[in-house]
This record gives sequence, structure tokens and C-alpha cells, in this order.
Amino acid sequence: MVVPAYNEAATVGVVVRVALESGVGSVLVVDDGSADGTADAAAEAGADVVRLGINRGKGGALETGALAATEDVIVLLDADLVGLRPEHVRALAEPVLAGEVDMTRGIFTGGRFSTSFAQLVTPQLSGQRGLRREALLSVPGLGDSRYGVEVAITRHAIRSGWRFVDVPMPGVSQVMKEEKRGLLKGLASRARMYGEIVATLLGARGKA
Repeated sequence: MVVPAYNEAATVGVVVRVALESGVGSVLVVDDGSADGTADAAAEAGADVVRLGINRGKGGALETGALAATEDVIVLLDADLVGLRPEHVRALAEPVLAGEVDMTRGIFTGGRFSTSFAQLVTPQLSGQRGLRREALLSVPGLGDSRYGVEVAITRHAIRSGWRFVDVPMPGVSQVMKEEKRGLLKGLASRARMYGEIVATLLGARGKA
């Protein structure tokens, strides 16, 4: 399992412990240049940790994690999840392990309205996935996609004819950026995230 994390010391430990309880495999946290205790919290919870000296963005962190992972099938989890349970992790991994699909995509249901509604409208932005390591590394521009990484993965999956299925994750949500960083900094971070998503979309159209 690979967990990209940037300044997520408050939540990453819980995510790691739940992921390990699932029995799916080891957990690798990629600390993407955090300025807080993210790496220490992850290690204390039982994760292997790779620390990046500079912030590469989510795409860069996932590429680093995939290159360092040892399992053939990996589960991707965000570091700021709330309400995650071991069965959620197993539900993401098992269809890929069984060869039934090439990718699973976790969708929040029944948690906070804001996060569940967002994933209902834009499921392609979900950060919770199960897929083969080699498939993830085959995504064009993975390491440079930053917050556009989920769009890049979904686009490549469709173009490559991957079989994928959405997996409900009842009761799961995540901490909003405005809650983690305060209103103004959170809004600025959200605007930057949307900008990187749009840049990925525009880049895809330019190459079409």
C-alpha cells in the first residue's frame, strides 16, 4: 500500500494502522517534503517511510512510492482519511488480486455530505485505488502530474481499456483543506489543486 502525505501528521498514523489491520500488505508512506511530524507519525504507526527532500506533488509522491513498493498489487490511500476501516482496504485490493478488474476506485458514501457529494459528481478524482504496480507506473506523466494525478490515471485507464469498478466506502470522508490549514490558506491550497487538475486536463487535450 502506498500513502502519499504532505503535512498530515494529525491523521496519517490512523490511516497506516487501519491499512495494516486489513492484512493486505505492508504500508509505504511517502512524505512529500512535509514540514511537520508526518514521517515520524507514519513510522510510529508501523509504516515504511520514504522522505522526499522537496515537495514533488501527489503525482511525484505516488511515482516514488510505486517505484519503491515490493507488492505487485498496490492500494493507494490518502493520508487524511476519516472513518477508514480494514474492510474498505480489502474491498479495494481483492478484485485486482483476483484478476477480476485492472483497477478499483473507492467512492465515499454515507460520510460527510461535502466529500460524498464531491465524489458522486467527480469520481475520477478519488485518491483511493487498487491496481497493479506496473499499471500505475505506465501512466504517462505520472511523476509530474501533481494534484492532477487521479485525472491522469483515470484517463490512461480509459484509453488503455482497463477494466475498473467503483467500490463504495461507506462512512469514509476526509479532512478538508480549509480545516487543516485555516480558511485562507486552505482556499489557496484548493485553488492550486484545481489549477493542477485543469492543467492535466488541458495537457491531455493538447496531446489528443
